[in-house]
Amino acid sequence: MSDDEDVDARWESAHRAVYGCGAWERARLQADVLVAWHTERTAGFGAPVPDRPLVRTAPRVKWPWGSGSDENTTGLVLWRLAHETGVLVDQVLLTDAVRYCEGPGVVPSAAGPLPDQARRGGIAVGSPESVAAIGRILRAHVADGSAQSPPRTAGRMTVGGRVRELRATPDWDGGDWPAALALARRAVRRADDLRDQGTWQPTARERAIAGRIRLDREPADETALSRPPAPDWPARARRLLHLALALSTAAGSLPGEDGSTPSPLATALSVTADAFALLRAGTEEIEHLWAAEPRVPADPGTWELCHVPAALRTQIEETEHLVRAAEAFLWVAACG
Repeated sequence: MSDDEDVDARWESAHRAVYGCGAWERARLQADVLVAWHTERTAGFGAPVPDRPLVRTAPRVKWPWGSGSDENTTGLVLWRLAHETGVLVDQVLLTDAVRYCEGPGVVPSAAGPLPDQARRGGIAVGSPESVAAIGRILRAHVADGSAQSPPRTAGRMTVGGRVRELRATPDWDGGDWPAALALARRAVRRADDLRDQGTWQPTARERAIAGRIRLDREPADETALSRPPAPDWPARARRLLHLALALSTAAGSLPGEDGSTPSPLATALSVTADAFALLRAGTEEIEHLWAAEPRVPADPGTWELCHVPAALRTQIEETEHLVRAAEAFLWVAACG
């Protein structure tokens, strides 16, 4: 194996270790999100909402290689930039991607580096016009993301940071976290109302389980964040993921009222756990990025601002409000 092949193999292995897929699959996954947002944003009021790719949690087995579609061309630009600089796809700066599309002689073509999947599946790359269109898409993301970010971090927005921001933006993704939080609050209120009305009374087993759940407990395992001084957000998010597991386990241990229908307590615990668990993807990505830093950043707070979008910080704050509501509900349920 040549030195170049060895470097490429390590680069691919790094993507698989962090994302569970290769660099090209990751580039296409992120490109799908970036293009879908721009398509929806420019479609105009009343236009049908396109298929949103945010619900996809794993790469496709075989990525399509079309005739220069926006998603393919965007994915190839991201892949090439990451390949040329030796960074992960998610670490590519959006401003660099814009310059790549707008500079002379950078039209994606068969003469440049291509992912193995493209070589095996046939090559159909975009025209100069399609590459210019990709530049406009990426510029729109830079402008929108800069408006949401602190001035000192706006110019350092990465592909991964932008996609994490979109996943946490309530007005864009239909299956967003505010809907999950609202569903959990409704389930807690319903259980409270049924108990007050006498329609449902917690059994001795339910009271015991509710009394054992401690939502104020810190997670026992913080190995993913063991490099001090760790940034604040991942530690808070990791705590919520531990609570999600505890609530889900407790809900699964409760029998249904009639052998099949979950009790109001089990429903409240289950949907609250689901709301907490929506932080998993962003948390794991950020933890991997922190662990991959060659040395501990001098200012963890600035590092966090660069890697945790404002929408994601809002998500954790609102989720933590739900913890307090769930604590009060469990205390009352434990008392019967």
